[in-house]
Amino acid sequence: MNCLFDTNPLIYHLNAILPVDGERLIARGLQTGGCYSVITRIEILGYPMSLEQLRMARRLLGGFAEVGLTPLIVERTIQLRLECRRLKIPDAIIAATALEHALPLVTRNLADFESVQGLSLIDPFAAWH
Repeated sequence: MNCLFDTNPLIYHLNAILPVDGERLIARGLQTGGCYSVITRIEILGYPMSLEQLRMARRLLGGFAEVGLTPLIVERTIQLRLECRRLKIPDAIIAATALEHALPLVTRNLADFESVQGLSLIDPFAAWH
């Protein structure tokens, strides 16, 4: 696994509004073992969409590894919520997943995660090398 993808870059990809650098991150993740949290699957597939959009979303998610909840991720999520009260539970789970697997998090919502100590963030809209 090379990085954990938050929900928003995957949605931007599905809606064809991700910039070239973000598309490169998606392509790299698909080729080299990128992953997402089970929360991302819930957020993406739980949003109303057409059958074609659903098929595209399932195909995209199928190219990545899904990381489920483990006791360690649950405990880390609880700790993050105690430390960062403004962090929403889904975001806390995603951050805990990245931290437990020592992965950078690819997200457009940098402000949502900046308070999480030790979490490496990658903005898919920023220049990528």
